[in-house]
Amino acid sequence: MRQIVKLLAFSLLLCGSIDVFAWGQKGHDIVTCIAENHLTDKAKENIEKIFGRKSLMYYSSWMDNVQNSPYWKDGYDRTKTWHYFNVDEGFTPQTMSRNPKGDVLSALNMLIDSLGNHQNELSDSVKFDYLRMLIHLVGDMHCPMHVGRSTDRGGNNFSLKWFGQKTNLHSIWDYNMVERVHSWSYTEWQQNLDRCTQSEIDAMSAGTPEDWLNETWKLTCGIYDYVKPDENYSYKYMYDYAPVVEHQLLVAGYRLAALLNRIFG
Repeated sequence: MRQIVKLLAFSLLLCGSIDVFAWGQKGHDIVTCIAENHLTDKAKENIEKIFGRKSLMYYSSWMDNVQNSPYWKDGYDRTKTWHYFNVDEGFTPQTMSRNPKGDVLSALNMLIDSLGNHQNELSDSVKFDYLRMLIHLVGDMHCPMHVGRSTDRGGNNFSLKWFGQKTNLHSIWDYNMVERVHSWSYTEWQQNLDRCTQSEIDAMSAGTPEDWLNETWKLTCGIYDYVKPDENYSYKYMYDYAPVVEHQLLVAGYRLAALLNRIFG
């Protein structure tokens, strides 16, 4: 009975913390499934030294889940703001005041630098944490509402209806769009999207995390222009934005693979 109570409490925590999640678990699984399909043999070998026999996908949502664990106060609470980058209306990512507690861009750059240039100086436990964070934050950076506005908490306070049900803009992009656009498993998403030529993959993988953040922000501006508070959205919205969901998940996977190959390959 005590174990059941603990599980119920954990489930309630998950439900209450969804406002900082990006893509939901399936979205992150899709990104890491695509990325793992493009790792070099050397990168796989070096990542296995850190992750053991676990896949990238095994840890794809760890950074979200740790917020609901007993370890949250053991230093991980500092990462709460690392999942997003707020850009208010009238600002750009370059002109917006940065969060002094960190954001997805500063966190990702720190992880890339630490793992890429100072890996030998890190303890095994820190490398383990940093790799789990890196694979998650690349996914977060490509979720539009994680480059949303602080004025509505990344769409959390932007109320609307989704197929007649009250929700908010953030939740639609975290979970509902991925689940509604295609009723596929994460492997079916990978099999259906991951069909690009190597030259196309190289082109999509180019640039820096700041470039990728700017791309997501531009998409987010269009999303804000599209929606109105308290309106109902359903099939038309889903069809209009299905290509955006597909593209963001795909490029996030390719870019994650490129980063990991550069760091570990």
